[in-house]
Amino acid sequence: MLHKYFDSAIALTSICSIGLATLTLAEDTIAYEQPDTVKDLQLQRLDNSLAANIKSLKEVEPLVPPEPAPQPISIAAINTIKEFEGFESQAYIDTDGTPVIGYGLSAIGGVPVQIGDRIDSNEADAALHAQLQVIQQKLDKAISVDLSDRQLGAIASLAFNAGVDSIEKSSLVRKINAGDYHGAADEFLRWDKANVRGILVQLPGLTRRRQAERQLFLLDS
Repeated sequence: MLHKYFDSAIALTSICSIGLATLTLAEDTIAYEQPDTVKDLQLQRLDNSLAANIKSLKEVEPLVPPEPAPQPISIAAINTIKEFEGFESQAYIDTDGTPVIGYGLSAIGGVPVQIGDRIDSNEADAALHAQLQVIQQKLDKAISVDLSDRQLGAIASLAFNAGVDSIEKSSLVRKINAGDYHGAADEFLRWDKANVRGILVQLPGLTRRRQAERQLFLLDS
C-alpha cells in the first residue's frame, strides 16, 4: 500500500514490506532495515513450517479405493436351481455318488455334506446364496461382456450343477465373450451327462435342465 502526501516542503512516503521500512522527509532519507538476527529468525520459522508441512504430507496414508459392491445374486439362477434341485432337509446321495442336502448343496460353509446331516429351508437359502455369490464372482472374471439377469442366471445354474471351474474355462464362455450368443446357447446342451460309477451317462433330468437353461439364456440374446 502506498500513500503520498505533498505540501510545499515535506513529502512523506511510507512503504511497508517484509524486512524494510523507509521514511523520506524532504530530501533527507532515513532507512531502517531489520537486523540480520530478525531475518534469520523469520527464515527459520518459514523453514520449520515448510518442514512440518512436508512431514505431514509424507505421513498421510495413501487412499485405498473401496472394494466394489458384491454383484446381486441372480434371481433367475435361484429360481432355476430350486426348480430342478428341489429341497431336501436330509442329506442324500446324488447321481454321481456325492452326498448333498438342501438344494443340491454338496458343502455348507466349506464343510462337505455327510449322510445324517439335516438343514432347514432358511439355512439352505443362505447356503445357496453364499455359493452363488462365489460362482458369480468367478463368472464375472471369466466373462468380459455384460449379461442380463436371465443370461447370468442360466450360466450360474449350469455352473452350480456342473462346477464353476469347468464352466469358466469352457467354449460356452469363450463364445459369449466373442459375441456369439446363439452359439453359446447351444453349448448348454452339451452338459447333459453325469458321472455314474465312473462312466459319463446322459440323464433325462439333465437334458431337460440344459434345455431350460438354454431357453432362459436366449430370452435376452
